[in-house]
Order: sequence, then C-alpha cells, then structure tokens
Amino acid sequence: MFDVRCYKLFGGFVRSVYGFGMKRCVFIIAVGLAALAQAASLPELKKQFEGDVREAQQWQREQLKAASGQYVKALDFAEQRLQESRNEEALTWLRAEKKRFEQSGDLPESALGRGPVRRAQEAWQEQAQKVRLEAAQRVSEVASKYMQALSQLQLQAVGKLTELADIKDETDRVLGNSVIREALALAKTAPAKPTAEPEPAKSVAEATKPTTETPKPTPVAAATPARLTGPVTVGEYKIFPQGKEPVQKELKALRLEFPNVAARSAASAYSLGAGVFPGKEKLDTDRQNAGGFAFKQERGFTRTVARVTLACHGRELAEGSKLAIQYICHPANVISDLREERAEHIALPALPRGQTVVVEGTGVLLGKFEHRGTYARFKGGDEFYGLIVSLFDPEGKLLIQQCSSSALTKLCQASLPAEKPQAEWRPRFDRGRP
Repeated sequence: MFDVRCYKLFGGFVRSVYGFGMKRCVFIIAVGLAALAQAASLPELKKQFEGDVREAQQWQREQLKAASGQYVKALDFAEQRLQESRNEEALTWLRAEKKRFEQSGDLPESALGRGPVRRAQEAWQEQAQKVRLEAAQRVSEVASKYMQALSQLQLQAVGKLTELADIKDETDRVLGNSVIREALALAKTAPAKPTAEPEPAKSVAEATKPTTETPKPTPVAAATPARLTGPVTVGEYKIFPQGKEPVQKELKALRLEFPNVAARSAASAYSLGAGVFPGKEKLDTDRQNAGGFAFKQERGFTRTVARVTLACHGRELAEGSKLAIQYICHPANVISDLREERAEHIALPALPRGQTVVVEGTGVLLGKFEHRGTYARFKGGDEFYGLIVSLFDPEGKLLIQQCSSSALTKLCQASLPAEKPQAEWRPRFDRGRP
C-alpha cells in the first residue's frame, strides 16, 4: 500500500498540473508569435521576443517548483511510514535526502534510493526532463520566428546603413546568447513527431472491391534493455554496474567540462564522469652516493588508466554505441606540446534509462627517464596531461563530449576519433630533455 500510494501521490499531480501548464504555455507562445509577426520595428520585435523567452522560462520554473514540492510531499509520506515501522537507518537516509534536495533542487544518480522512493525519484527525473525539453522547444520556436522577422526587416531596410548595422548586431547577439544556444541544442534531442500523409482518394469501385491482401501484423514495440547486473567483458575492456567495480585506492577524479555547445547536445539524457589511476608498471631506480657526488636515476615505463562513469538519465542507450577515450600527453618539460598519444574505442551494450555503469580502459603506456643529482637535474620521455571522453551513437553521431581541461578544447572534435591501439606505441626517453 505504501508503494502504490507514494508513487500515485507524485504521478497524479504530474498528469494534472503539467497538462494544464502545457496548454497555458502553448497559448501564450502562440499569441506571442502572432504579435511578433505584426511588429514593425526592431525595438518592438526585440521587446516581444524577450518577453516570449521570459514567459517560457517562467513556465519552466513554475513547473519544476511544483514538481519538486510534490516530490518533497512524497518523501514526507514515506517518512511517516518509516516512523511507524521504526526503521531508523532508512529514516536517517530519507531525512538527509530531503534536506539535500531542498538545498540543491536536483536529483543526481548518486542520490537515488530504493523501492517506492526510487520510483518517485525516477518520476521526478522524467517530469523534469519533459519540462526542460518543452521549454527548450518553445524558446527554439520563438528564436526561429524572431530570426525570420529580422531577415524580413533586413530586406525592408536595404540602403539604410544604420538600421542594417543594428539588425546585424541584434542577430549576432541572439545567436551568441548561451541560453538560446543551449535551448536550440536541447530542442534537437526531442524525438521527431511522425506526420501521416493523406491517402489518395479512391473511386467507388475501388472502395467496394473486396480485399485479398494478407493483414499486416501489428508492430511490436522495442523491448526495454535489461539492466546490467554484473561485469561485462567487451574485448579487452570491462564494464561494471556502478557499485560493483573493483576498488582503486589511487584513483584520482578529474573535473570534466564541455568544450562547446555541440558537445552537450544530449547532456540532459546522459552524463559522464572520469578518473585515472596508475598501472602496475614500476620504474627501475639507480642510486649512487660517493665522494660528495650523489644522484638518483629512474627509467622505465608508466601507465595511466582511465575509468569512466556513464549514466543514462532521460534516455536508453542503443547497443553498439561507442565510448571514446583519448589520452592527451606532452613531452617532459614541454607542456605546451599537447597531443593525443592513444585513443580507445569501447563498444557498449544496450543500457536502460536509469542505469549507471563504470567503464575501465586499458590505459596509455609512456616512457620516462629522470635524473636528479648534486649538480644536475633533468628528465625525458612523455607525461600524461588529461582526457577527452566522448559518447557516440551506433551511427557515429556525437551525443556528449567532455574534457578534463580547457586547454584540450582545440583537440576536441565532433567525429569519432581514429582508434590508436597500444601496439602502435613506441617508447621515447629523449623527448623533453635539454
């Protein structure tokens, strides 16, 4: 009973409030676009456009606030039940989650619980995604109409240099606006609405003629991918459900950022995290201390292995999608010479919405030489700098891409990078030496 009531408490609200809000937003935007078409001057067009964008943003805030309020009510209901059952451990977690959500207003994968609370959380995630996508579509539609109106205004201002300059500046301002660009990118992720073409009219004879065609079977909807419950090996790579990956005490988390707007086209559906840890290779060490002269030399190979976390939030991941991991390195003492030393392609299994997996690469092997002595100190070889992590669909379309430093932005590309297996690697110990 607790399960059903907790889920219905949130789900019923979503269907009623979201439906009413959507109709209201559609009406507001439709009226705004009609007024936009009738505006005669640039100031009037600009005022109407900005007003329509604010309306869409305000609608999004109201819907998210209302959905968040209902989610908190669902947590309150769950808390009452846990108090009755005296489950102190679950009650402590629930109160901490409620406090965290009220402060952040978001639900990351790490905050998901179990049972009826998990279903209420997933319902909130789905609702928040719908609201953001609908708002993005409205902003995208308004921006498209505004661009058309500016183009028309530009034709009418031929020969008027001042007006033409103002129109160009306004066009550049809109196209460079981060809010508009993100809305356009998010709107592209919306599934296309199917449009049925009207059938040609039939004659009376054709209409009354008995059919001999075999009825076509009703298409069956594609099955939802099964959740990954244990480790999966794909070639030389391993994929783990989150929480079942081996512990790496030396794992160093990397802070990822988007290199450009195109790289976040599916950021609302998927998210990435990354870290690196050293391999098992050890350096050969030579020490000497005699006659006032001492030195220490290290020579050998170092391996840096990437571990990537992939979460499917608002969408399933199709089988055959690829995770590309690019290892960026530089010669010792020449940090400005950044280049891709190795690229790994990892074919992924189908993943359902709500699944988070951990993918472990095989790493990049680099040569290293370092001398530290009484009178001299120098080093050679290559050093690891950072990662570029990209997710591509089975057709090779970029879904999301992030890098560990803004210095790597120039090396990011929207196409699948050429795979560089470790077999092509050749050690260089003299790189970077004076």
